[in-house]
Amino acid sequence: MIRGLSYQAGVFFIGKQYIACGYHEKGRLKTWIRPISPSGLFAMLNQVIVSMPLWFKGLMMGYFALLIVPKLMNSEWGGLPYYTVFYVMFGTHFIFPKQLRQYHGAEHKVFSDRGIKSRSRIYRIKKAAITNRHCSTNMVVIYFLGVFIGTIILSFTLPLHLALAVASYGSVIFVPIVQRLMKLIGFSWIRELILSISYWLQTHITTTEPERLHLVAAIESYRKLAAKEFPDHLIVKKKEEKKMAIVDITIIPIGTETASVSKHVAAIQSVLKTYEGKVKYQLTPMSTIIEGELPVLFEVIQEIHEVPFKHGINRVATNIRIDDRRDKATTMAGKLEAVNKHLIEAEKEI
Repeated sequence: MIRGLSYQAGVFFIGKQYIACGYHEKGRLKTWIRPISPSGLFAMLNQVIVSMPLWFKGLMMGYFALLIVPKLMNSEWGGLPYYTVFYVMFGTHFIFPKQLRQYHGAEHKVFSDRGIKSRSRIYRIKKAAITNRHCSTNMVVIYFLGVFIGTIILSFTLPLHLALAVASYGSVIFVPIVQRLMKLIGFSWIRELILSISYWLQTHITTTEPERLHLVAAIESYRKLAAKEFPDHLIVKKKEEKKMAIVDITIIPIGTETASVSKHVAAIQSVLKTYEGKVKYQLTPMSTIIEGELPVLFEVIQEIHEVPFKHGINRVATNIRIDDRRDKATTMAGKLEAVNKHLIEAEKEI
């Protein structure tokens, strides 16, 4: 079974033998895959800790100080109870930073999508469900429900502080038991209760709609693992004929502060660089020419049309010409070669 784990900078997918990671470092997408081993797990843990925002690290340090320091100093208060460690372990889901929630959403959408996980299908993957029935949020729900219900029941026979302590420790054992019960037919009511709460939390608290960069990291992490453990998931079962085309596109931002639009053109070229290997493109003085499969081209067109809006422009005019020839394969280089061939023949006649 594949498991996903999101963190502040990317997404891990974990299989039976390997850990794969897709993440962003200084704005650049990076990936790696390693065997499940002490070194692989250490690399995983290191990336999670390093990527944590400073406020989150400060919060954790403050908590452990309140937990340990009073006990070491034998103070009258004694510090926070040890069982609050479980509150932190499970409760951090409620304070995920925005970037983590977006990577978490991307991880779920990759899981929910039933097609081939690839960048060419990114807009379909973006429309997939953001909830996941196997999400770790289920454990959060089970644990805190166990603490709440257990404390109420035990408070009839124990002082409240002891009832809370026993329920807090006991609910840790309660989590795997309930997870097993959720898989049994006779306990569907438990499954429906847990999932209804979990789905609400996933939708409103622990995930948020991912942007393209988050989806790309999740897709590439999944593909990295799939290439090693289940390559059949990357194969299109029904062979489809590639429909190659050439697009000439001009994007005109309207309402710029100056007559120059070169910074917008540069931003568009930066987006096109992320599609290298999927399309070929050439910048000309008046437009950009892009060559590739039609589904990818339409995705690229939508992506680069959005660039000026992301830089504060409120109106954009985009002119598109598509050369789609079906009787034979056509490429940018091939069209130029054909014209040059005629020019050489014309020169010979002269």
